[in-house]
Amino acid sequence: MIRVRAGSRSGNRARTGRAAGWEVEMRALLWVVGVVAGVLVLLGLLLEAVRWLVIIGVIALAAVIVLAFVKGRRTAHNYPNRR
Repeated sequence: MIRVRAGSRSGNRARTGRAAGWEVEMRALLWVVGVVAGVLVLLGLLLEAVRWLVIIGVIALAAVIVLAFVKGRRTAHNYPNRR
């Protein structure tokens, strides 16, 4: 048999089968902290992904400009002089 001391915090749970008010508040606080932490982690991952996408985009843009310049010069050299 479970012995319950009068005035103990676990006494309320043992008698009623329900969590005490402070346990409910603590559980809600833990949920809030967990959700906020999860959102911050996802936001950090998203910002990191955006940073890498910007870097890859800049490299691709530079490659396209260089290739267009090279192809343009090659095409210009293939045409005869029009003087």
